Amino acid sequence: MSLKHLYLVAVTAIIACAPASGTSGPSRISTDPRRANFLAAEEILAANADVMTAYDALARLRPNWLKAHGVSSFDPRGSDFAIVFVDGQQYGGLNSLRNIPANQVADFRYYDVTEAGGTFGLKGGTGGVIEVRTKVAINPSRSRRNPLAHAGEEGAFWGLFLTAK
Repeated sequence: MSLKHLYLVAVTAIIACAPASGTSGPSRISTDPRRANFLAAEEILAANADVMTAYDALARLRPNWLKAHGVSSFDPRGSDFAIVFVDGQQYGGLNSLRNIPANQVADFRYYDVTEAGGTFGLKGGTGGVIEVRTKVAINPSRSRRNPLAHAGEEGAFWGLFLTAK
């Protein structure tokens, strides 16, 4: 084979491997890998799951978080299902997610039992924790840590504490 033919084959191979025109811009496909223990509002919105409750969004996008994750032999009363924390405060069991509109969620994070114990201590339970961080509170009279909580005695206490100088 002559040098001219070798050159022609090399140029043809380079052109064949080059990207098509118009694909040099940013890709429409997300380059961020989906994380098994984290769910952001953007993913909820992209899946059109923001019109439901937080429970429904998780059931659709991370159904394994809602399943039982082991039985505790230490505390027979303990639940093997995850406990829900909203903005750092214990909120309830899995059914309490039905009270939270999905469009008010900034992100979810799932902690397995060992991570939950390290982060939340004994309140972490035996089935793990689903932590919900909400978007900015609409009602400023509600506690900043838990905008979904109703302003009761605790809210009144914090209101007095925050306004006193």
